[in-house]
Amino acid sequence: MFENAVVSVFGLVFVVAGAVTMYRGYGERAEGGVIAETETTPIRDLTPGPVEVKGTVRPDEDAATVESPISKTDALAARIEVEERQDGSWNTIFTDEWAEALLVDDGTGEVPVDLPSADELDLRGTETEVGVDDEPPAAVRRYVEREPDLELPDRRSMGPVTVGERRRYTEGVLEPGDDGYVLGAARETAAGWDRADYAIDEPTGSGEFVLSNKPERELIEERTQGGFVSLAFGGLLTLVGAAVAILAWVPV
Repeated sequence: MFENAVVSVFGLVFVVAGAVTMYRGYGERAEGGVIAETETTPIRDLTPGPVEVKGTVRPDEDAATVESPISKTDALAARIEVEERQDGSWNTIFTDEWAEALLVDDGTGEVPVDLPSADELDLRGTETEVGVDDEPPAAVRRYVEREPDLELPDRRSMGPVTVGERRRYTEGVLEPGDDGYVLGAARETAAGWDRADYAIDEPTGSGEFVLSNKPERELIEERTQGGFVSLAFGGLLTLVGAAVAILAWVPV
């Protein structure tokens, strides 16, 4: 009886993991659908509510560019993701992102954009993979050594074989002059002679906010394909877990 209960609980763990994965996949596909269905609005025609705008990005009048952490690029926004190879797949072990106050200009007007919270950036990235036998590039090493929540991976030599962690470091950067894409909610602000009378700094009513330098089509494809994979994998985990949990109690 005890062994059956242990096996059943083990199966339920898979069910929960599968449900969480499916939920994330559903969210990805839903966000891709919102991006696809929201029409681009000229900035001069903005009204309060959900909007999609595209245009050239530049610093707000009270902001300046900041060096990105790894490549030292003059940036308006940056996102760092560190992944580690675990059990045959890449798992994110650290993320960090920031954005300066910026403006998006589409030729009809300009609008200030501020991130409402973390995990809103989707930027083109430069990926650096560091294998078990490799030393991290100097730029990556400097970043890791300055970041208190990260450590350089452990490596041990066992005769001719090196054992350690395989990592991937990705830095996405939004530079002044990039073509920017923004999905969020516009709100009315105090109008001025040289200022836009709207700002985009809140998610839509259904929770979407995206700031990116990728084309809209790429954003949609990433979320559609990624969501499908998550749904399929989550469904498989759920089925396997449910089967294990049920079969644990079936008499042999």
